[in-house]
Amino acid sequence: MKKEKADLKSTYNVPNLERGLLIIELLATKSKGLTLAEITETLSITKSSAFRIVSTLLFRNYLQKNETTKKITLSRKMLTLGISAMTEQSLVEISIDVMRALRDELKESVMLGVLLGSKGTILEQVPSSHPVKLFVEPGTQFSLHSSVGGKSIMAFLSEKEVDDILKGKTLTKFTENTIVSRDEFKSVLNKVRQQGFAVDNSEDIEGINCVGAPVFNEYGYPVAALWITAPYGRLPVKEFENKGKVVVKYAKEISAKLGYLTQ
Repeated sequence: MKKEKADLKSTYNVPNLERGLLIIELLATKSKGLTLAEITETLSITKSSAFRIVSTLLFRNYLQKNETTKKITLSRKMLTLGISAMTEQSLVEISIDVMRALRDELKESVMLGVLLGSKGTILEQVPSSHPVKLFVEPGTQFSLHSSVGGKSIMAFLSEKEVDDILKGKTLTKFTENTIVSRDEFKSVLNKVRQQGFAVDNSEDIEGINCVGAPVFNEYGYPVAALWITAPYGRLPVKEFENKGKVVVKYAKEISAKLGYLTQ
């Protein structure tokens, strides 16, 4: 059996992929990062091979490099992928009772979503108690620039992270209200950061309004967004602020369960 496993490894093993994974695993244990020379020495791989692999991971934004110290660390993209893969189910389990309580108070559909690369993904929903409701399957992806979930999370990322997400992306116009200007979008993110909640004024789907807020982990990093969604007649612009404060209250409950200490 051991010989069979060894044969499989020799037949199907991809050396550079394996080295890349070794580099990622090594950097996961070095919060302050390592230089290329330190990576090469620690893993006993050639400098040329390490350079090509690290350059590729930097280009794909899985790693980041401090140009002053030359230290290489895992990027937020890698950390976010880890959060999504490892704690997705536990995040839903922690959030579901809070989501139901929010639905019971506001009577509208409640969504929980996370950021994954340049898209958002809905993890869970609790349907509205009204006969007319928006139903979205868990796993459905959403555009970040037009959605309340995207704004809620991106408003609390660093400027570099926001720029990395937007780099090379076209802000597609879905409705008359969709924001397609990067400067305007960043201005909206500043407003979200100041008021604590985000809104979608029929920017993603015509006639559907949303109000949401970020969910933070124990390190104060926005790992998810919580929001309500409803037809604009039941969730008019004049109700955004009042409903926003309610959503923030429940988002803070989930954040507290994740270990985030609110001020």
